Amino acid sequence: MRLGVSKTLVSLVLNGKGREHRISEEVCKKVLALAKELNYQPNQIAKGLRTGKTNTIGLIIADIANPFFGKLGREIEKEASKHGYRVMFCSSDENAENFRLQLEMLQQGQVDGLIISPPAGSEQQIKMLDRSKIPYVLIDRYFPEIDSNAIVIDNFQAAYDATKHLIDQGYQNIACITVNNTLNNMRQRLEGYKKALQDAQQNPDEHLIKIMPFSHEKDDFATAIKQLTISGEMKADAIFFTTSKVGIMGLESIHSLGLNIPDDVAVVSFDDPDAYRISNPPVTAVAQPLKEIGSQSVKVLMEWMNGKGKKKKPERIVLNAGLKIRKSSVRLFFS
Repeated sequence: MRLGVSKTLVSLVLNGKGREHRISEEVCKKVLALAKELNYQPNQIAKGLRTGKTNTIGLIIADIANPFFGKLGREIEKEASKHGYRVMFCSSDENAENFRLQLEMLQQGQVDGLIISPPAGSEQQIKMLDRSKIPYVLIDRYFPEIDSNAIVIDNFQAAYDATKHLIDQGYQNIACITVNNTLNNMRQRLEGYKKALQDAQQNPDEHLIKIMPFSHEKDDFATAIKQLTISGEMKADAIFFTTSKVGIMGLESIHSLGLNIPDDVAVVSFDDPDAYRISNPPVTAVAQPLKEIGSQSVKVLMEWMNGKGKKKKPERIVLNAGLKIRKSSVRLFFS
């Protein structure tokens, strides 16, 4: 060997145990310098087999095509790196079978913990996680019947505030376009929308509510927008979109029909991708606290992986979202 030292000594230095085993600082520097020169990368799987720890977190998000999840994943990755952890990304595409396979793969890869945005229909997989004792945290949504760590926002209040903003601007026929409401976060957003209308003595009309499939087909959105604004039984003068992916496709359909925002129809959307701030006009949006969701999810997971969290009951942390008011929903003059 080039340094004339044993493999055991090299292993101790590379694993940060040089000082503990009284290896001189000069030898440690030489070992680390050579490792850098040779671009040495430790075998994390082998290390995991030896130590029972891989310093890897598995992250399963619901839909990588949704800008919200892409930005949230980045925040989680940045926060995990502060603790010396890498993140393995997966996207279930809101499909329970995809989720099951990805969960099995991450468990076989011996991740130390999991941060998960579970799709509808994945309750059994979450219950199996509980039995396996692998630390995990749910983000964005949870299953009320399962007592698990979860970091979510107050979806009901956020949707209520967004709808009330449109009411305060004088809009009378406020529509809502959402997706599969079997997920508790989607259901809460729809309930918040309805309650704001009820409190304003505007009874929700089912003709103004469109529940879209997760496939997000362009033609489906074009048809829904046309029915709401042009050919339907009741003409909407404002639309509340419950996700940014739904909102972006809705905006595209509105423009394709030659409608002007907000003159023909006002728009408010959940989530706040960069595109909303630079669109014409800029879009009013419910901005979720991505940085806080990321930091809280990693913090709670670290506590459970280190054994501290197991001494207490799982916690459900509910954060507040903020409404960013922009030109897409503002009426300068109304009676």
